[in-house]
Amino acid sequence: MRWSADPASGTAAAPQELPPCTSCGKGRLARDRVRTALWHGRRLVVVEDIPALVCDRCGERFYDDDTALALDRMRGAGFPPQRALHHLEVPVFAFEPARGPGGSATGDGGGNAPE
Repeated sequence: MRWSADPASGTAAAPQELPPCTSCGKGRLARDRVRTALWHGRRLVVVEDIPALVCDRCGERFYDDDTALALDRMRGAGFPPQRALHHLEVPVFAFEPARGPGGSATGDGGGNAPE
């Protein structure tokens, strides 16, 4: 989804009312600053303070064209480690399917998810 931006200030223009969410159709969109995690090769990187419209019902996020292009440029630059604001330590867990009565795994028994 796109919304208009004030080119002089680089900030989103303030329309009187934001449209309803196009994903769920019932929520209202509100401007917010969000964080997202992206895989870049085998590295997980986190980008913070991203301007977005966020649905108050389903949580779907929408970025304007300039924001999407800026994220693409960051990805294209390879997220140089020296430009990181800080580093996080992230625990990694193995998936364990839920066990039903009698100890059998529930679900469809699918294989491993791709890395």
